[in-house]
Amino acid sequence: MAENVDPDQAKRVLQTALDAWKGGLTSADLEAQQPSIIMNEADWTNGNRLLDYKMNDAGKLDGRQVRWVVQIKLQDKNGKVTDRKATYIIDTVPRVVIVRDSFAS
Repeated sequence: MAENVDPDQAKRVLQTALDAWKGGLTSADLEAQQPSIIMNEADWTNGNRLLDYKMNDAGKLDGRQVRWVVQIKLQDKNGKVTDRKATYIIDTVPRVVIVRDSFAS
């Protein structure tokens, strides 16, 4: 059985991924870095820019993964800016994978 995710490591990899998105990198760029981080984020894949983000102070262990709520400010291809809450599920074993929980409100 895999070990639980370390919340401090989860915070670091989520910040790294969000900073990459905000900095104009692609998810493929992020995956190619060492250590490799796979982030499945539809807004990023669809070409929306991350203008800013604010992570909640602490993630929450959920099973063996960490869930982290983040306020994100996005700009779509037409220039429209929206603020929304996103919940990310972070796993670090055996690979670093971050997915957005599309069912969280």
